[in-house]
Amino acid sequence: MRLERRVRNLMKKGRRKSPLLKVRLPTKVTPELCRLLGLLHGDGNMSGGRVLLTDQNREFHKTIRGIFKSTFELAPNTFHDTGRNTYYTHTKSVLVYRFLTEIMEMPKGAVRQKLRVPAYMKKLGRHLQAEYVGGLFDAEGCVKKRQAELNISTTSKSVFGFLGAFLRGIGVTHSPYIRMRHVNPEFEIYVYGKDDLRKFARYVSFRHPSKKRRMANFLKRY
Repeated sequence: MRLERRVRNLMKKGRRKSPLLKVRLPTKVTPELCRLLGLLHGDGNMSGGRVLLTDQNREFHKTIRGIFKSTFELAPNTFHDTGRNTYYTHTKSVLVYRFLTEIMEMPKGAVRQKLRVPAYMKKLGRHLQAEYVGGLFDAEGCVKKRQAELNISTTSKSVFGFLGAFLRGIGVTHSPYIRMRHVNPEFEIYVYGKDDLRKFARYVSFRHPSKKRRMANFLKRY
């Protein structure tokens, strides 16, 4: 997927006002961009011209800032909400916001409410898709401590379908479930057993520190 023409057009539209924050927009789809898209699709918010990611793990936000930096040459801000005991990394760069919403098709507002996997993601190579899946699992996945199990939950039927197709493509057996949580359905995927977790790990890596450590410890044991 080539982005040069669309990025040039976006930059031309933005020349009327000089952006407050200097950024470099990517002109091709990179592993870091796919990881960021997965993170945002998992637990992002795109409201009020702001790009925001939430996680309780302070160490993980260093990784998130690094992904932003390598993708946009922009270092976002992180703050701690003591009342909710969680951290937020965010930027109000107009160009980054417009790039993600207009070019990469990120839904505006609470991302998960209108989330669909863009058509271009299904056409990317397996390595780039694996980075996107890694971002989803970093944001919303769970690695069990005492048993061979991975799971992830999403409110997006589109993401659910994409994950199922990806796992089948890499030979990972998984169990899909659809459960009613409150008003809307929750789509869940479970991967059990050391063999399938090892297959998963050949393609998909974690960046979230606690999940990465749990997966590494499990693979050492087996």
